[in-house]
Amino acid sequence: MTTWEDLDSESGSDKEEAEEEANVTMGLVATTTSEVEPELVSEDENDVYSKIPKEELIESLKELLTHFEHRTNELRYLKDKYDALLKQQELTLLNQKASEDGL
Repeated sequence: MTTWEDLDSESGSDKEEAEEEANVTMGLVATTTSEVEPELVSEDENDVYSKIPKEELIESLKELLTHFEHRTNELRYLKDKYDALLKQQELTLLNQKASEDGL
């Protein structure tokens, strides 16, 4: 993994290439629609340019969303279990205090 220090220590041309590749990969394509007539604006200006195929990106997103859903369900289950344990602890403490008061 490249750190900011590594990027700063690279030569000027390498740094420019890395920045250019990052901009293209992240889809940071600047367009100015004010200078273009509305009928000449293409649908491509909203496209994101990436080296990964669209189908692979969609599959990755689906996988991430599925993973997120599983983790959300797991956390919901654990929260419910935690709440039940808290209620059980409160009842136990109340019973303990009642038995201590009875003695």
